[in-house]
Amino acid sequence: MRSFCLLILSIFVQTSFSLFLLGKRHGETSLNYHLKRDFYGTKRNIIDDYPYLQVHNFTQKLDHFDAYNTETWNQKYFYNPIYSRNNSIIFLMIGGEGPESGHWAAFPEVQYLQWAKEFGADVFDLEHRFFGDSWPLPNMDTSSLRLLTTQQALEDLAYFIISMNKKHNFKNPRWVTFGGSYPGSLSAWFRQKYPELTVGSVASSAPVNLKLDFYEYAVVVENDLKITDPSCSSSVKTAFDSIQNLTLTSQGRNSLNEIFNLQPKFNKNTTKLDINNFFGNLFNVFQGMTQYTYDGQRNETHFDLSLRSMCNIMTNSTEPDLVKRVHNLFLWYNKFEPASDDLSVMPNSYWDVISQVGSGDLKVLGPDGAAARGWMWLCCNEIGFLQTTNQGSNIFGSGVPLNLFIDMCTDMFGDTVDVVKIRKNNRRSQNFYGGSRHYNVCIYDWCGPGS
Repeated sequence: MRSFCLLILSIFVQTSFSLFLLGKRHGETSLNYHLKRDFYGTKRNIIDDYPYLQVHNFTQKLDHFDAYNTETWNQKYFYNPIYSRNNSIIFLMIGGEGPESGHWAAFPEVQYLQWAKEFGADVFDLEHRFFGDSWPLPNMDTSSLRLLTTQQALEDLAYFIISMNKKHNFKNPRWVTFGGSYPGSLSAWFRQKYPELTVGSVASSAPVNLKLDFYEYAVVVENDLKITDPSCSSSVKTAFDSIQNLTLTSQGRNSLNEIFNLQPKFNKNTTKLDINNFFGNLFNVFQGMTQYTYDGQRNETHFDLSLRSMCNIMTNSTEPDLVKRVHNLFLWYNKFEPASDDLSVMPNSYWDVISQVGSGDLKVLGPDGAAARGWMWLCCNEIGFLQTTNQGSNIFGSGVPLNLFIDMCTDMFGDTVDVVKIRKNNRRSQNFYGGSRHYNVCIYDWCGPGS
């Protein structure tokens, strides 16, 4: 299953987006989203390997909340009927903030597909509006992004289920939704808001309490490091304390220029925003490796891009300078990511990143840029989850404050997306969904109210 989301704005190569923007790994580009690497790193074409997997377009409503709007658009979905036995049990994987690859509907190793085989379920995977190939409108201008909301996405799911019931003539249909991270939230919210359409939902690593300052995530990363190796977390803390002290003086900033080969370099015009962006880039490495460690989707995350590898580097006494260990981790991390530039250079321009996601033109954005812009829109205008480091007891210091993300939201989407609007929309969404206490949940063999 997909894991919990990460949110730090960073870019590690000059000419193209890293797979992590806002700390979040996005799917492959639209040119190769059918290609996924198996556990051993071999590229597999899903359509060729799994001929029973069907790819279709669904005629979806443009605006579910405007009764006078009759416009429609094509929403992509995958259908896997290979396990179907009783025309009654249906599994629906909910697409998230990137292209759907077909992986979640095809690979028999995926856990919920093993359940589909056990229960004889039909399997669908619906791509999220404004991601992948599912475009309600052919641009990502703010006037179009008003249609990118969680409530519109939930209505997409409802209309899809109703339509599939008719199309496939399902008898006494019993739908179960699945999702992880943000799609996991959608799965939980859908069960809450549309109980008549499903019999249950699986919400893996799903955040359902919407908040802006989500500093608790940094604490989770710290706890994972402590579990892996207690000396690792203490090394990280010492390193970040040292880096924070270096940012306070011109001599220290020059040292950081040299160690990390920053481009552009810190200079006399360096601002607090520049410093916060730099810390965001560093924190992103620790987030990314923690987020996907041992996920089993590819060989690199199972063995190389793992917490164990991270801690091996951060506790390696052959490099006595802990700040340089962080740089070594940066190099290690990025060597497994596709890039066309010298990864020994650490891009350090906040405004270069903003300029790449500030456009609504899909040709300018490219597939990964479009996914990043869409995800940031959801975060800024509704769901929050802005992962800071300046509250709580954590090892990463105070270098990634909430103000960094507020600035990002305004700089990407315009002056109307300011702190007042961001807070107001986030609170409205939290009130609409009600938070974790509004659910009865099951964890292993225990069921009861959420907390």
